Amino acid sequence: MSLRGCLRERGRRLDLQLAPVLFVCASVLLHLAAAKPQVRRLLWPLQVNSIPLSTPSVASLEPPEFGTELTKLGLAGFKAYLNSTLPLELEIDEQFAREFHESDHSRVNIAFLRWQKRVFAEKYNVPAEGLTSRMERIPRLEGIQYTWDELYNNAAFKQLRRRISALSRVYLKRSGHAAEELPKKFRIFTWVEVFRRGDSLRPWARTDGSYLMGRYFPTVVHKSMNLNFEDPRGINPPFGKTHSHEVFEGNLVLFPSWASHFITPNMVNKTAVCFAFLVYPPDGPTLDFEDDQTGSLVITSKVEPRSRGN
Repeated sequence: MSLRGCLRERGRRLDLQLAPVLFVCASVLLHLAAAKPQVRRLLWPLQVNSIPLSTPSVASLEPPEFGTELTKLGLAGFKAYLNSTLPLELEIDEQFAREFHESDHSRVNIAFLRWQKRVFAEKYNVPAEGLTSRMERIPRLEGIQYTWDELYNNAAFKQLRRRISALSRVYLKRSGHAAEELPKKFRIFTWVEVFRRGDSLRPWARTDGSYLMGRYFPTVVHKSMNLNFEDPRGINPPFGKTHSHEVFEGNLVLFPSWASHFITPNMVNKTAVCFAFLVYPPDGPTLDFEDDQTGSLVITSKVEPRSRGN
């Protein structure tokens, strides 16, 4: 069943905006006989799905108030961290302070993510190290509070996690995972990012055993910032392409966790809020890369031969 069909709700057909498979310029041509149609096989296709989860202007899975509620929660937690927790972390952890002061415009969100990893780990009693892709330090600092009950106990946030689970299941089936091979329940790590004017996010990718990654933007000004994907085939010509996705209010985007991506600077004087998430097997980062079907996607198309006059 297609993604459109799976997301019908209450008899209403949703107008989903599905981004096309990316990076299609490189191909392998088979059956090269000039008189016969040729088969083009795309190299390293990248499936990116864009869904209006709570977009006011189109039919969506959730009402706009859903995004408004999550925006308030995210901003409140970010401000509390920025004004109270971050100064203490910088004072207590000298190595962290040194890295923070030498970093770029991503540094506040990266620091906020580090704190949220510890919050999630203690909330669900899982190892914090299992949430890192490069074995980053996530120390438990004396005097720092690692709880965010206002978020985790909120009904809208719980509903967001349910939506992520359902949409991820459809995405993984489209990527080639058999339905019976997928777990009944995922481990979903969700964290908040806040982009004030000029804030951005440096390129990064995850290779830590997750099924997929995604981003939900409950609040963002359309065309104020882009979610960009870098070419998985490398930077040398004829590759080195970048796909730029213009995020919009209420937009949820799903993509492979190994896909290198970055967020361009917020160009308007209005704060954007993003709920990023990673979807893992129930016991954590245990998916072997050989079993990751998002990296084995094969797209083929027929190429009609040109006539001699062309």
